[in-house]
Amino acid sequence: MAQLSRAVGIVLRTQNHAETDRIAVLLTPDQGRLDVLAKGARRLERVSGAALDVSNLVEVIYYRRRGLALLKDVDLRRAFHRIKGELSRLEAALAGLAWALRLVPKGQPDPTPFRLTCQFLESLERGTPPGPLKVGYLLKLLAASGHAPHLSGCLRCGGEGELTWSPREGGFLCRACGGEGQPLSIKLVHTMQGLARLPLPALGRLQVDEGMLGELERLLLEFREVQLSR
Repeated sequence: MAQLSRAVGIVLRTQNHAETDRIAVLLTPDQGRLDVLAKGARRLERVSGAALDVSNLVEVIYYRRRGLALLKDVDLRRAFHRIKGELSRLEAALAGLAWALRLVPKGQPDPTPFRLTCQFLESLERGTPPGPLKVGYLLKLLAASGHAPHLSGCLRCGGEGELTWSPREGGFLCRACGGEGQPLSIKLVHTMQGLARLPLPALGRLQVDEGMLGELERLLLEFREVQLSR
């Protein structure tokens, strides 16, 4: 008989497989990303189909066969109903989980991304404004996955003047040290530093306009893709 294993995880993504099956990608503390095949999960009568909704916190029991993790049972730990009932919170949650899917490797135990993502979802559920919370989470997730941008002044000289964004070099780079493009505004620099420094539940205190949040997310996405392409 196959040996049963147990894991707690956040559902990052699901995808249909064969006629009635579903593959769920979980973020776990002990195995990083874990792909689990749920046989028959797309049938309406199967409880596992609903339990494996994206963003749910679940406990799964599974066994391995020919390298695949096959679901035996699933228990829904938390569904985050407020997130799913408010579009802005749901959009922030899905964006954050997509980043975790991109940054966290399979099969590598590291509890930090899991704990950080749980805190992100719990803060969204409690009512923390989703805009600053999402960008703060992305910054912290980059750091947790070993890709933290350098934000304490120019990464070469430490200076604070005329800072530009240099994804290839790893963060802020001043014009005098070779930084290219328009210097970032002091407000944007300080906002990014604050979002990276403050704990997630405290990010609701920051007043950041939507335009700046969008620009910060764009800069971080550019940084992520350059770092992961190396």
